[in-house]
Amino acid sequence: MRRAAALAGAALLLTASLTPAANANPRMLVDVNTLQVIEHEDAFQRWYPASLTKLMTAYTVFRAIKSGEMTLESPVIMTKNAAAEPPSKMYFKPGQKMTLDSALKIILVKSANDVAVAIAESVSGSEQGFIDRMNAEAARIGMSSSHFINPHGLPGKGQYTTARDLAV
Repeated sequence: MRRAAALAGAALLLTASLTPAANANPRMLVDVNTLQVIEHEDAFQRWYPASLTKLMTAYTVFRAIKSGEMTLESPVIMTKNAAAEPPSKMYFKPGQKMTLDSALKIILVKSANDVAVAIAESVSGSEQGFIDRMNAEAARIGMSSSHFINPHGLPGKGQYTTARDLAV
């Protein structure tokens, strides 16, 4: 798990280092081995989390799996609420089932909003319950300047993060 995080961090490091200065968005460049901040700009400026949200959804699910609450074989059922999410989506019909393993792969590869909500409802019983859990997990790992309002990352008032929290 730590190796995967290091590889992901290295990819983020490379991406950040290749970003032209003309696209000056908030950023933080961190050495993933030493956790030393190499360089940053506006690291504490609130920014829209976009796909970080689905990563936080996956992280929250992995914690539920680790605790024994869920398994990769646990069912994820598409609800009417989840099916109503706008694209990107898989267009499953309400009542259709998939394994949690498949659902995680779908949100991480296809970025399907409907499946992200179905996961949230399956893990926590309600979308809001899962969102509360995401925010608690973010706080637990030190993401002190992030707030999530949905499990998929579509824009909305009150959904934000910072480059510093992305580095966490």
